[in-house]
Amino acid sequence: MTWSLVLPGWCNRTSCADELMQQFQQSGELQWLDRLIQHCSDDLYHFLLRQADPQLAADISQQCWLKVLENRYSYRAESRFKTWLFTLARNALVDELRKQQRWQLTEWQDSHNGLTADSSCGDDIAGQLAGLQQKQRLAAGLAALPPLQREAILLQLEGFSLDDIAHITRELPETIKSRLRYARERLTQFMGEDNV
Repeated sequence: MTWSLVLPGWCNRTSCADELMQQFQQSGELQWLDRLIQHCSDDLYHFLLRQADPQLAADISQQCWLKVLENRYSYRAESRFKTWLFTLARNALVDELRKQQRWQLTEWQDSHNGLTADSSCGDDIAGQLAGLQQKQRLAAGLAALPPLQREAILLQLEGFSLDDIAHITRELPETIKSRLRYARERLTQFMGEDNV
């Protein structure tokens, strides 16, 4: 069975975010920060929401934008702005989850088949309903992943490269490869079991 990795509002708008951050960094004018927030806030919030409740996701998102405001000079253009922003978000989320004793560093290591992607969905009502059910199963599968695997797959779905994910999580690329592989295997198993 094939399934789609369609998630709301996620697209690659990297170069624009980098340019906006450079304008904000150089001028300090809040209009550039406002445009940057408009450009990236949905992606940031959805990433956090997949790992935390709505209130915590909103709080961490707000904290990140305050850190961008306060630390605009610490951003270095050799890395993408979005990588820097998600690093801030990931660190803040981990800190908060540790305070709440909800951060678990477990990895589940089962072996199953790899994922396949198919973005086709009919325009008829039955096709739309099937697509919605598939998205709901995917969301449930993502929620069932161990935190580190979920984090890695969400960052990959966000468009980050393996090296970017390693940078954001401060892990070795091989560790990230392993997490992604296990996450895909678990999602395949989950989607397969759910479709039987």
